[in-house]
Amino acid sequence: MAAGSYRWVYDCGTSSGKHLVSNAIDRLRAISGGARLDLLTLSHFHNDHISGVVELLKKVGASTVMLPWAPLWYRLVIGFDQGMTAGDVEMLFYIDPVAYLEQSAGDGFDRVVFVMPSNDRGPPFLIDPTGPLTFPEEFEDRVKDEGPGEPASLDELEVSGGRWPSRVKTLRPGQSVPVFQGLWEFVPYNDPATQPADPHGFAAIVEGYRKDLLAGDDDVRDQALKDLRKHYEATFGRSVMNNVSLMLYGGAVGPWRQVRYSEKHYLQFRQVSCQSDRHAKNAKGAILLTGDGVLNAAKKWDDLEDYLDAKRVTRTAVFQVAHHGARANWYDGLAVRAVPRTSVFSSDPAHSYGHPHAEVLRDFWSFHPVQVDQHSGFSTHIVLDR
Repeated sequence: MAAGSYRWVYDCGTSSGKHLVSNAIDRLRAISGGARLDLLTLSHFHNDHISGVVELLKKVGASTVMLPWAPLWYRLVIGFDQGMTAGDVEMLFYIDPVAYLEQSAGDGFDRVVFVMPSNDRGPPFLIDPTGPLTFPEEFEDRVKDEGPGEPASLDELEVSGGRWPSRVKTLRPGQSVPVFQGLWEFVPYNDPATQPADPHGFAAIVEGYRKDLLAGDDDVRDQALKDLRKHYEATFGRSVMNNVSLMLYGGAVGPWRQVRYSEKHYLQFRQVSCQSDRHAKNAKGAILLTGDGVLNAAKKWDDLEDYLDAKRVTRTAVFQVAHHGARANWYDGLAVRAVPRTSVFSSDPAHSYGHPHAEVLRDFWSFHPVQVDQHSGFSTHIVLDR
């Protein structure tokens, strides 16, 4: 692995054929040369974003798995809302994500980092990198790297911690993930406004079953899930929308004499690729991934921008349009607030959902919209010069 390399993935799943994810994982394993990912970030808990995670961890592995924290009762609501029952192995992910990953992926990861709700000021915008711009040999010695985050309270997180509780950490508001000794940074944003209302006291009911869910044997846990699903159906009635989505900003730290930016959009048909390139100098040097985040009002964007700092946002070269370009997660005028060089729509126009919706696509039309699906892809390269 080249000195100073850092490998990361944001989400790993599909609503199309499973072979698409498997093929992508195999390609990643081939080019990684046996090296693990440094960071795997899961935006939220929908199947089309996590269905390939276990396979990815088994075949490639990751030093850090980062995901948004949500309370136990809300995790159960998300699982139940997707039709999960006590008999589904994947239901354990919603009860106890750490235990599920250990049971399913074994030693395919080193630690789990929960990003707490971003209900405070974000990390300060740094004018200069925090360290020298050299990469000493020991930089690649990841064995001693304890990774991002700080020790966690398992009671606060409402997880068991699995076999190795010390592997569970938290990233508090205002904390980021520095890369290359502060040359690059990842800033996650867990929207604090996404927790749904609980008018029927479901959280209190779940609290009474917490021990059975996190520390009971399989039979005890299954019975607790059956009881709680009845309560869920009587209260929420399968009407809750999962709004949790961990957004992720990644960008260079400090001023740069020149930023060279290039991108490639390729279409695949019968194993033939048609490629087109775009290049730019003095361009922006950051990306902003939104998953299925809710950006359906100016205030939602204001809150995100306030947390990240406007100086970061204005550096965004690549913007992943939220929720596959769905109108429900967008408001008219969002594009001119984000002002990216390229707008990526990860969607399937042929799917019954109709993503991306026409009005969203029109809003981003002046910001180089790019479609990414099972037939087409997109890659970008940002080169920083001092």
